[in-house]
Amino acid sequence: MRIFRSLWLVNLLALAGCGGAEYKGPPSDHFDGQQFYNQEPFTKKSLWTVIKWQLTRERPEWVWQALPPRQEELPERVTGDDLRVTYINHATLLIQYHGLNILTDPVWSERVSPFSFIGPKRYHDPGVALEKLPPLDLIFVSHSHYDHMDLATLRRLAEINPLTPVVTLLGNAELIRKEAGFGNVTEMDWWQSRPLNQEVTLHIVPSQHWSARTRFDTNRTLWGGFVLESASGPVYFPGDTAWGGHFQRIHDRFGSMRFSALSIGAYEPRWFMMSSHMNPQEAVAAHKILHSQTSMGIHFGTFPLSDEAQFAPPQDLAKEREAQGLPEEAFRAPLPGESWIVPAIRTDS
Repeated sequence: MRIFRSLWLVNLLALAGCGGAEYKGPPSDHFDGQQFYNQEPFTKKSLWTVIKWQLTRERPEWVWQALPPRQEELPERVTGDDLRVTYINHATLLIQYHGLNILTDPVWSERVSPFSFIGPKRYHDPGVALEKLPPLDLIFVSHSHYDHMDLATLRRLAEINPLTPVVTLLGNAELIRKEAGFGNVTEMDWWQSRPLNQEVTLHIVPSQHWSARTRFDTNRTLWGGFVLESASGPVYFPGDTAWGGHFQRIHDRFGSMRFSALSIGAYEPRWFMMSSHMNPQEAVAAHKILHSQTSMGIHFGTFPLSDEAQFAPPQDLAKEREAQGLPEEAFRAPLPGESWIVPAIRTDS
């Protein structure tokens, strides 16, 4: 049964009826008319490669992580130049900024899988109950993988307010409308922008990754992240990404980041994962290239998607941060449910 325990193989075995999607727009510099591709070389995983990993892996045991009870209620709004970021789990963040409540890649389900009875299951509760969220102004879905586009959670959010705006990448809107029930879903391409209010502009930015929900729709929809640009400093959420030159391009365009959410988990074995996910060492390198004043480690400790130990990502991050001479407040890993008040960009930095 070990071979069935990975999200990767579950995705490959899923049937077309499990929620595939496809973009049918014109070709571009990252879309050949059928599939999207990265700006840099990307090693595709064959079925044999996945089977090889599953048959040779040494999967560490995970234990249930009990969370301390949340001590404070989330504010309904955060105004002015304040920035409050709450880590809920995996890649799910609540970003409260200039009066906006923005939720990223919402996942409250027990498993991230096309099936309810098999696939990676969670090892801690969400840090914030879904019903305790403030009114949302935007939901962002970075790509189609089950641990980022969780249709069961999206349906629960649509039941609360089906008119909440959803922004996603090219090719994903129809699936979210049909399967989740949202009526206001916008697809965007890399480097496209839209104002969110008078203070904040949303920019979609590239990431180094891939997409699939079935064995038959690999890279038929786009993946990416965003930058929230305002006078108090840009905020960066990359979605899911491996190491790549996009970090430098993002810095070149937007300057030093006030805040970055950088993936630090799902990185072992490197021969298999390096084309899809960063390890903590690469995340620290990205933090430095972005000149990020404050970075939060995400995408770790909730679902066992790879072969590093359960608590290795924050431990490896701490070691690399110390080796690079970075202070703890510059880049650390939060507990689920933890909220950070992020200072504005320092003018002397």
